[in-house]
Amino acid sequence: MANSSKRDLLIAAASTRFFQQGIARTTLADIAQEAGIPLGNVYYHFRTKEAILEAVIEAHVQQLQTLFAHWNREVADPRERLLALIEWERSSESLLVRYGCPYGSLAQELGKEDTQLVTMAIRMLQTYLDWTEEQFEHLGKDEQEAKDLAFDMVAWFQGSILLSAGFRSPQLLERKLERMEM
Repeated sequence: MANSSKRDLLIAAASTRFFQQGIARTTLADIAQEAGIPLGNVYYHFRTKEAILEAVIEAHVQQLQTLFAHWNREVADPRERLLALIEWERSSESLLVRYGCPYGSLAQELGKEDTQLVTMAIRMLQTYLDWTEEQFEHLGKDEQEAKDLAFDMVAWFQGSILLSAGFRSPQLLERKLERMEM
């Protein structure tokens, strides 16, 4: 297996473990096991947990940018793009209810630290906010209104996911997603 493939496997494994267990509870050994790679090989690609966290955050940012670029190309109407975002959240409903939002959970956990990872986590959330704001601008909202609406929408997602996960209630999340579609 090529080195870049092993690195990608490790990033995907780390992303899964951080999402399902949290950063603090996830060890490099957990990540190696999830990836099916010997622990010693992890150190070849990532010397520290912080290094793999950086790669995971960057992968999340790239995933969001790729997804948003796809919608921008394929979906003409900004309202329909916002609805696509709601549908995308819905497609992961069972995981969101069980583990929370992979982006919000990671940002929240890293926000308790005082490292450069906080800045990277902010960039991840900012990617989400910026795209959402652009959609509201395309709908004719002025800059401040678009910014406020984007913040409200992302906060609604994050809050709904947090409460749904806390109550382990897919019904609660579904009700909130349905309300957003109105």
